[in-house]
Amino acid sequence: MQIRIGENLRKLRIQNELTQEKLAEVFGVSPQAISRWENSSTYPDVTMLPSIANYYNISIDELIGMDDIRNVEKMNKTFSVVHEYESKGRIDEAIHTLREAIKVYPNNCGFLSELALALTIKNNTDTKSEFVKEAISLSERVLLSSTNEKVRCTTKANLCFLYLKINENEKAIKLAKTLPHVWECREILLPEMFNEDDYASELKKGINTVLSVICEKIENSKEHKHSSVDKMIALGPDTNPNNNIKGKIELLTRFLL
Repeated sequence: MQIRIGENLRKLRIQNELTQEKLAEVFGVSPQAISRWENSSTYPDVTMLPSIANYYNISIDELIGMDDIRNVEKMNKTFSVVHEYESKGRIDEAIHTLREAIKVYPNNCGFLSELALALTIKNNTDTKSEFVKEAISLSERVLLSSTNEKVRCTTKANLCFLYLKINENEKAIKLAKTLPHVWECREILLPEMFNEDDYASELKKGINTVLSVICEKIENSKEHKHSSVDKMIALGPDTNPNNNIKGKIELLTRFLL
């Protein structure tokens, strides 16, 4: 939960054309205290919140930013529900949940991208072209407006396969080339943030994830299919460390030799 009181205090002061010195005088604190509130290094004492809210003629909820907090919590819950539906193969319910969420948050790129993923999975079982067309339209809309790198990368990866479905191979290849190199991915970089035993632990997790993805692609290559890759983009690979690491290494070795 992110308290936005500092950000809100700064906005309110500027909107009302007040100086930090003036507010310090009103609330009986130092200008330095006002500055610390606004940069969120400290918060006002809880007993001061009613007087601050009354001064600006707003509620304490507005001052803290509770509407934003509730919205984030509600959106995160929706994503969890959607992922649960997708993991159980209940794609129609996932799509319905996302469509309802988009009615409330029509420009939320996370929901738009997630709906494109769900429609892609749906297409693999239903093969209706309108699902692909809608998923492509949603994905291209996300790439035009989203600044969230994670959402953009996930959307791009899924869009590559969507372009392949409509035989737009050149578009797919061009888009794929804009994605990060393997040495720039988090599975490779995250271990470097740790030392000693933690480094080894994170490195094993990264290797397991990469190995799981590669082995699933090897299995798919036998029939040159993309269906499970589409689902993997939405849900991630199976990275259970107890899931036959030795067998995965043997599969990889046989494939490469």
